[in-house]
Amino acid sequence: MQNAIDRTNSFYLEISKQVLSEKEYDLLQKLLIEKMPLTQVAKQYGVTTEYVNELYERSYDKVKAVTELLSEIDHYIAKLQELKRELNPSPAEIKKEKTQKDRQKLLLNSTFPFSKRLQGVLETLEIRTIGDLADIPLKDFQHFRGFKMKCKAEFIAFIEF
Repeated sequence: MQNAIDRTNSFYLEISKQVLSEKEYDLLQKLLIEKMPLTQVAKQYGVTTEYVNELYERSYDKVKAVTELLSEIDHYIAKLQELKRELNPSPAEIKKEKTQKDRQKLLLNSTFPFSKRLQGVLETLEIRTIGDLADIPLKDFQHFRGFKMKCKAEFIAFIEF
């Protein structure tokens, strides 16, 4: 477990190198990586342990603020990409959206002249939209009561329509 913590500390310290001053970076290096005691680090820099603690806190706050800023930037980049996709959808997305809209169209709103027999079969099967109709394979319709050759021919004509 300690090895994972050391690697994490090393990773964050390396990332924060751009944000911290040389003194802050060296201080964190000694405390987090080299595991020097607070008093020894203070003695090496000729300052008090309180000052080292304060410098550590400031460095931590600085790195935390930058990390939050980077996270916020990532969020806005993702939002920008989402907006771009909405404004300029890919051909696949356009086709998918059109297919979904087509599946929701009501059969009765179609200008195709359904016979009373086929309307009755569709009503019995509770098929109201093109999506409901598409969910049932064509070969399965022959098993439904009332769906005979005339209905099948009319159904094929509707599909071609």
